Amino acid sequence: MARRLCSYGTSVARAAAQHVRPNNIRRICWSKQIAGARRKIACFALLAFATSTLSAFCWGGDIPEIRPRPTGPVAQIPFKAYQDYLIVAEGRIGNLEHQNLLVDTGTNPSMIDRRVAAELGLQATSRDLSLFNKKVVSETVTLPEFEFGPLRRQNLQVMVADFSAIGRGLGTRIDGVIGLDVLGASNFTIDYKRRRISFGASVEQHTVPFTAGQQFITVNLKSGSRELHLLLDTGTPQLVLFESHLRDVDLGWRSTAGTGNNLTGNVEFKAIVLHQARIGTLEVGPQPASVVPSQHDYAGSLDGLMGLSCLRPKRISFDFEKQLLGWSD
Repeated sequence: MARRLCSYGTSVARAAAQHVRPNNIRRICWSKQIAGARRKIACFALLAFATSTLSAFCWGGDIPEIRPRPTGPVAQIPFKAYQDYLIVAEGRIGNLEHQNLLVDTGTNPSMIDRRVAAELGLQATSRDLSLFNKKVVSETVTLPEFEFGPLRRQNLQVMVADFSAIGRGLGTRIDGVIGLDVLGASNFTIDYKRRRISFGASVEQHTVPFTAGQQFITVNLKSGSRELHLLLDTGTPQLVLFESHLRDVDLGWRSTAGTGNNLTGNVEFKAIVLHQARIGTLEVGPQPASVVPSQHDYAGSLDGLMGLSCLRPKRISFDFEKQLLGWSD
């Protein structure tokens, strides 16, 4: 069984917690006031864990050993940032230029909007998709060509989804999500201050090792006596933890709770604050987090997702050759 991971196949409400800087907890869509708190809840693409029950027909989804086309100097492309750390940049899908792509290291395989698939006349194949709480039917198509900066893939199999709600929440059209199956082909650096993605690693103030395993990148976060094994996700605004994985974590429960929507319907969430949190040698606590249920498939492997707001980076570098994450604050 090939595993699939995607942080944009669903949306889960998230809650703010006390002792957190306001600009780190901005909300995107469907916000509402929470009694007893000054923060807002958003139900935008916080979490999507997906395992595919795809047969041998489907791709493995591992980080590919693909070399970008020679570009001379390090290639750079501009992007727009939403909610501080969510990135949208232009790419090419098939013969469609100037397509808006969400950059998401927590997604594998990449995805395109249903409208784009129809415009390209692509024939979809139905497959079972297991989200973290329920199985649904998904569709895959084969793109003749996919281009993002110097990265170019041919005959790329991607998932099909409806991104209209996400686009409305962001205030921009979303044509697809570029995942780790494409991004993993090159080192890259995200400069949030200059709003540029450079296809090459950079030397940064802080570093921590990551694991580039099958289909995803993981990092460790220490809280209490627990070392949490987290999927590093540029498509998730903050920290999301699985409720069954909270043993020995130094946390405080908040009174805020609610539900959000994903592909299967409503998903309940709770809110906590990690009193202590450390990534490598850097203290990053207190840290707000949403707590959601999960399938037992992830027990012993992943404890949740880590969005980049945990690091508050001005620039962040992904070095796949050294398996090193670097960032400057």
